[in-house]
Amino acid sequence: MLEVTTLIKRIRYRLHDVDEVAYTDEEILDTINMAVRFIRRCIADIRPSLLATRHEGELESGVSSFDLPIRPTKIIHLTAGDQIIKTEVIYNSKKIYYNFEKIWQNHSPLYTREVINYYREKGLRQTELAQAVYRENDETGTPREFYLIGEKTIILLPIPKAKTKYTVITIDDIEELKLEDRSPLNTEYDDFIVEYASIRLSVGNEYTMMDEQTLMSNIYMQIQRVIMPPPSGVIVRGYW
Repeated sequence: MLEVTTLIKRIRYRLHDVDEVAYTDEEILDTINMAVRFIRRCIADIRPSLLATRHEGELESGVSSFDLPIRPTKIIHLTAGDQIIKTEVIYNSKKIYYNFEKIWQNHSPLYTREVINYYREKGLRQTELAQAVYRENDETGTPREFYLIGEKTIILLPIPKAKTKYTVITIDDIEELKLEDRSPLNTEYDDFIVEYASIRLSVGNEYTMMDEQTLMSNIYMQIQRVIMPPPSGVIVRGYW
């Protein structure tokens, strides 16, 4: 997670532009943002769980939509369910000793009671609005499908008939870096940022488009070797 200014210095060194003659900081910063997006797309294609974010919440009966806190680039998985499998009650007591709040005419409780319900959730199938409009709009039941509308709103189908818990796994969108920011990737990936930016900025001077495609494929394969998950284990039983 190097600073952007450090990345710019390393890119200038690779481009033999230490004297800041050929490229401005803004040009290099724009290419750095392109590099971050390229690397994130590679990771999302190979092992999306490394970029995933978990969002949870509950919907009241009759409510079929909710908004994600951040605009998603991709929805990996969504589960939902209305069947309660366990209930836990937690009492959070307030300290009385060393508590200097007045007691006379203080109506705040000495403790809080919190009820936590655990639900059994099942995976929902993702669909599209064009396919959903042909179904019953007022159908109620346990949600089986969902679709994304707009930038952050998710609609469940059918409409939940009871309080429903949902869990969404997404790859969230990111804002572009500024000169005072740090890289959002691990330090090991920062080498790919420097390599990508150096290639893109040099394409017009030294490289052909074929060279660029070859080098981009090389970066993709390097990322793949770093993050490729291990193969799943197989148990083989003998005949006897």
